[in-house]
Amino acid sequence: MAQTQWLVDGPAGASTTVVLAHGAGAAMDSEFMNVVAQGLAGSGLRVVRFEFPYMVRRREDGRKRPPDRQPVLLDCWRAVVQEWRDSSKLIIGGKSMGGGWRV
Repeated sequence: MAQTQWLVDGPAGASTTVVLAHGAGAAMDSEFMNVVAQGLAGSGLRVVRFEFPYMVRRREDGRKRPPDRQPVLLDCWRAVVQEWRDSSKLIIGGKSMGGGWRV
């Protein structure tokens, strides 16, 4: 998965990075995700947000679509963890659909 867009909040040198996934219907920059990311970043954590492939496509063409199937979502999560795992202690989570994974 070629991830080209991240939203990163908080200090770059933080000892802990929290990776947050959006829920099924709202993007990584929704009001809820912004508030959560800002709150975590305000406590000294680095927060990284990303979007699943179906949400990336929605952003590109404006068409609402259902979430990708589980294998695609898991592959996406694994790629994100691979990208950020060496940066610091890593915690993963998210809103609703985006938070219920074991990778």
